[in-house]
Amino acid sequence: MYKKYLWISHSAINAFDRCPQSYYYQYQYKNPETGNRIQIVNPYFSLGLSVHQAIEELSPLPVKERVNLPLKDRFDEIWDDFSGKKGGFISKKQEEEFKKRGELMIDRVVNSDFLEKPSIEIKENIPNIDLIPEEDIKLVGSLDWIRVMPDGGFHIIDFKTGKNKESNNSLQLPIYNILASEKLDGEVKKFSYWYLNSEDELTDKKLGSLEESIEIIKDKALEIKDHVENNNYPCHYNGKCFSCGDYDKIFNGQAEFLGTDSESGKDLYFVLDEDDIVRKLIDNEIFDRKEEKIFEMRIEGKQVEEIEKELNLSQERLKKSVSSIKNKLVEELSPKELRILVNSKLK
Repeated sequence: MYKKYLWISHSAINAFDRCPQSYYYQYQYKNPETGNRIQIVNPYFSLGLSVHQAIEELSPLPVKERVNLPLKDRFDEIWDDFSGKKGGFISKKQEEEFKKRGELMIDRVVNSDFLEKPSIEIKENIPNIDLIPEEDIKLVGSLDWIRVMPDGGFHIIDFKTGKNKESNNSLQLPIYNILASEKLDGEVKKFSYWYLNSEDELTDKKLGSLEESIEIIKDKALEIKDHVENNNYPCHYNGKCFSCGDYDKIFNGQAEFLGTDSESGKDLYFVLDEDDIVRKLIDNEIFDRKEEKIFEMRIEGKQVEEIEKELNLSQERLKKSVSSIKNKLVEELSPKELRILVNSKLK
């Protein structure tokens, strides 16, 4: 008989702590038409996935083999899978900026001795254990890198591609410690983050006892289960929430369905944010200098009379410029993008 488990991970706990409604959208909701969970693609998500994949592919290879492989070329190949809207990029300029960030991270790895030290891979693609068997709760996580230390112990390393540092009370490394202690034949002796966006060296992290970590995570898992069983997913910010707001846009028509990712089985959505649409227009340089100034002033909420006065334009001249701007907006934007822009910025 099929048994339904509650799967607990670091990312699930983070989502729940930020906003239970966000947790619901990411981990419990399923599209009634496809039966799939949903995933919003965005530049940060794509940057992280592409950098992680390029580096982590090397983990099981012998040191002599992987140090000679062109890691940057492999990153370029992987990046192609995230190009354009499927990577959450609103413009080519934005995509180039994020790719450059990724290339600098790859350079940081190549220019270090990181790949010269032996490592192993856990045999399971996504290792998991029974966290609370009687409650049908499993703990799951994907470890980025497991270095083999000279004395035979293990060093767990987690790659970070964002700009923010992990909080001191983060449960990510404790969760990895629990999983690795179950799955590896040997002792886990060291834990580190590597902030690839800004640091050349690893940042070591001291953890509490394994038993203490297990109890903390069990308590959090039971809290989440209580909300799931009671279908209780309140938004902490009464609908004006950074965490769940983009998911709301899927349901109110402000997102574009991109298809289903065959590997994860998730339906992918590109959220059409009004600020990103404005950036697209500026990045693509569709306006001349005067039109761009008029457009920016209109976005700021200035009325026609204010624009005429500030730019010293006649009504006729402003009218022609506005007509040109409208035509270019229709040509450049999809009907959905145009509707979102007009409703949010050009009322």
